[in-house]
Amino acid sequence: MADAGATRRVLQELRKRVLRGDLLPGEQLRQEQLALELDVSRVPIREALMVLANQGLLTHHPNQGFVVTKRTADELDQVNRLLDLLENELLNTFRWPDRSTLMKLKNINTRMSRLVDADDWTDVVPLNHEFHKILWTLSSSTLIAQETERVWGLADAYISEGYRSTANRAGAVADHERIIEAVQARDIDRLRAEHQAHREASHANATQRLAKT
Repeated sequence: MADAGATRRVLQELRKRVLRGDLLPGEQLRQEQLALELDVSRVPIREALMVLANQGLLTHHPNQGFVVTKRTADELDQVNRLLDLLENELLNTFRWPDRSTLMKLKNINTRMSRLVDADDWTDVVPLNHEFHKILWTLSSSTLIAQETERVWGLADAYISEGYRSTANRAGAVADHERIIEAVQARDIDRLRAEHQAHREASHANATQRLAKT
């Protein structure tokens, strides 16, 4: 069993390398080399690789080991359709948040805004995930929320493609602001519309980036 801190550190570093494009789709990750680079044993390396594989960022091949997942527009479309169905269902049983939860949404979006022009912008991806997860947990449909979490893990790899652009990161922050405003106003129709527009923009941005690779 690896030290939890070492595994977390390795996981964060490898996720950043994949999201930044330092590790390219189809590239093999060699555990011995990574252990030397990151000054850890192979145990936390393997545990981190398995987590990233479960999240869809890596693919494991029995004879080749772990490689960076090759992302396709067709798979992106499938993930987007799944999220469209799941998240719309969650909005059917949406419960308005208390002040504390609303502040969490605002704080996350503020942290995202500080990364819009940053050279190392990759923390935008988990922050975006956290923002939406708070919204899922406001639904009473817990099983659907759990499935949304699973599918969103696959979506992160694609969402990150769109977030390579500064303009797209700024757009996501602005979308979140409008979602927060709809929640504050307790306007479910507006929330549905803003949420749909945000998802469509994220999908279009990711599709455009994939077309360039």
